[in-house]
Amino acid sequence: MTRPERRERWESSFDPARLAIAGVALSALLLFQPTLAGRVAMLVGAAVAAWSSGRRLSPLTTAIVMASIVGANLLVPIGRVVASVGPFRVTETALTAGLGKAVTFEALMFISKACLGPGLRLPGRFGEFFAEALRGYDRILEHKSSVRISGFIKSIDEILVSVYDGAASAAEIADKDRTVPRSRFRRSDMALIAMIMAAGVPLFFN
Repeated sequence: MTRPERRERWESSFDPARLAIAGVALSALLLFQPTLAGRVAMLVGAAVAAWSSGRRLSPLTTAIVMASIVGANLLVPIGRVVASVGPFRVTETALTAGLGKAVTFEALMFISKACLGPGLRLPGRFGEFFAEALRGYDRILEHKSSVRISGFIKSIDEILVSVYDGAASAAEIADKDRTVPRSRFRRSDMALIAMIMAAGVPLFFN
């Protein structure tokens, strides 16, 4: 299944508002996870959900970001020394804290990718602005692979023009969506509830 097909299936399976609410709940539960293992489990689940939603994922970028967070944390040695490389010391407390921060940050990124989409509708002018910003962000990501070092300015300009041209049609679709009544309870809503309950289990058995 191609990435656009995964994305279409994901967006048709979930109500955007309920998916966003689930994302908020999962993010809060992630921050209160008592163990690193629980946060790693949520990171893996969020990565699978982000992939299933058709979002672009870069394992290399994820690894670099996580390594940078851990490395920055190790610059302040705290706790028992577990390894030494010349004058550089790896301490247990700093390493554990750095891993926790890195895993939490990337898990939050994956949750937002899976749960926030252009189909989300919020009330008022802010809601319209937020939805349009998400649509623009998605369209920019769709074209980022076309950016080349040679002709960098030209390729960026073409992407922005494409995003602007797509804004009108997206706005028309949004206007039609406002007339659609609120969807009924879906089978996928049970999956969201199950995920939230599973993420909350460690909080009760710590």
